[in-house]
Amino acid sequence: MITCVAHDLRTPLTSVIGYLQLATDMEKYNQEERHKYAEIAMRKANRLQGLIEELFSYTKLMSGEITLHRSEIDIVKLVEQMVEEFYPQFHDNGLEYNLSQNVSGCIIYADGELMARAVQNLISNAIKYGRDGKRVFVEVEKEIQIRVTNFGLIIPQESLTRIFDRFYRVEDSRSVQTGGTGLGLNIARQIVLLHDGAIKVESDTDGTCFTIALPLNM
Repeated sequence: MITCVAHDLRTPLTSVIGYLQLATDMEKYNQEERHKYAEIAMRKANRLQGLIEELFSYTKLMSGEITLHRSEIDIVKLVEQMVEEFYPQFHDNGLEYNLSQNVSGCIIYADGELMARAVQNLISNAIKYGRDGKRVFVEVEKEIQIRVTNFGLIIPQESLTRIFDRFYRVEDSRSVQTGGTGLGLNIARQIVLLHDGAIKVESDTDGTCFTIALPLNM
């Protein structure tokens, strides 16, 4: 665990330090160049902050410190809101997205903040690994199923059985562009299980589809 965390935090931290050094070099670079380096450092720092927050979330889930604060939420509206929040990332990554639902609203009794986090993690994952496929589908069904599908590389069968394991990533996916803690899907799974639901993944020529199924009597 320490090895994985150290690796994933060191890379963005090294970048932040490097670009800040460039941004403060007033003799070698002009104001425009220094401003550009400062902006890059900020993006790297934001990524680092996201990684740290993900680690904290994982630690709380695993230690049992998380208490569900259930209330009535409209899961359809929640998913719609999450998709809207990801519009800039879809745009920046050249991805088309489609949101479809067969019901206009569906009230469930759940922890809205945690369910939002689970959906966010699936959409973020689809953006990271679905760039080559150029599109992402998000679906919400009456039976309280949420599906997020991307059309990037097919996940090998041997990886499908481990995809929700902590720190696990398909080896070819580890890169500066897609690197993270490897905890996003594990966190999503833990949140869904806390709500007595289930999560699964399928990957073939029709796309890679993550499905959350929630009980009707939540």
